Amino acid sequence: MRRTSIYDRISAKREAQEEADRLAMLAEAEKMAEPEPVPVALRDVASSFTFAGFNLQFPAGFRFCDIQTTLEHEGEPVTLQVRRRDARVGQTLAQLFEAAILGLRESNPQLRVIRQRDCHLAGSAGKALDFHFDAGHEPRHGRLVGALVPIEGSNTLQWLDISCVIDPTKPVLSLWLVEFDLMLEALALR
Repeated sequence: MRRTSIYDRISAKREAQEEADRLAMLAEAEKMAEPEPVPVALRDVASSFTFAGFNLQFPAGFRFCDIQTTLEHEGEPVTLQVRRRDARVGQTLAQLFEAAILGLRESNPQLRVIRQRDCHLAGSAGKALDFHFDAGHEPRHGRLVGALVPIEGSNTLQWLDISCVIDPTKPVLSLWLVEFDLMLEALALR
């Protein structure tokens, strides 16, 4: 049996302490880097949208429940969908997100989940799903983000989900998901 020298044991102890210190610093930096988001409440205001410099304003009392649109970026289409629903008492984020995934699977039976993760949407705890499917013989990549969001002046919550679908083979859309995430982050900044 070979015994290690005292210098080797001291060195190993020092290296272990340095590694523990490094991990503690990383954990502390993560806590300081991302402050806890403050949920932004949905407001019951007249709905509108802007396109090409025109603002289409709907009368008071009307609100969007579903918006599905196709955007164009350098000639390539990006499908964007926004849905807003009243959440029943007792419904959880997990249940509503699973229902949203089920809706995706119904419209795209060959849907493959790439990854699912926790996130924030408009400052509220949410979930995100990256998925892939084929539209005919063309590949499609999508992201679904959903959360239970408070309503201003009320104790009730609404389900809000936003999704996008792109053709991942198009080079001009290679950074779209980064832009999509930045767009969603801006929801909490109003």
